[in-house]
Amino acid sequence: MKSNNILQLLVISILFLSNGMAEELTKIEKDKRHIVSRMYQATYGMLQVCPDREVDSFKAIIVNFEETYPEFTKLLKESQYHQYAIDMTAHDIARERKKSDELRMPQCSFGKAMTQSLINTTDGQKSVYDMLEKLKK
Repeated sequence: MKSNNILQLLVISILFLSNGMAEELTKIEKDKRHIVSRMYQATYGMLQVCPDREVDSFKAIIVNFEETYPEFTKLLKESQYHQYAIDMTAHDIARERKKSDELRMPQCSFGKAMTQSLINTTDGQKSVYDMLEKLKK
């Protein structure tokens, strides 16, 4: 899958899909919760799905992402929705970890490529800055 297609899928997922949040949350808070959840799922959560042989290379990409976007990373990790993101992906991660390395590899590759595209492409950089602005509200 081309990195631009991966990026488009991520942006659609993060910014436009509903995540079934409580009605009492404002639109801004819904957006924040969704961004934190999807970014956790696509990076740190996906890292846990990767076969052991891929973990170090994905960790290096995540470290690069964190160094490229320190403010964004800080807001993600300090968000009131961070634990929610962890809790919401825990079951999926446990289920995926039971699968063979070969079955988990495509998801791992997707997570790595998507994270790289957020760092290395103009569209990816714009997407992160758009999400950053939403998290700052």
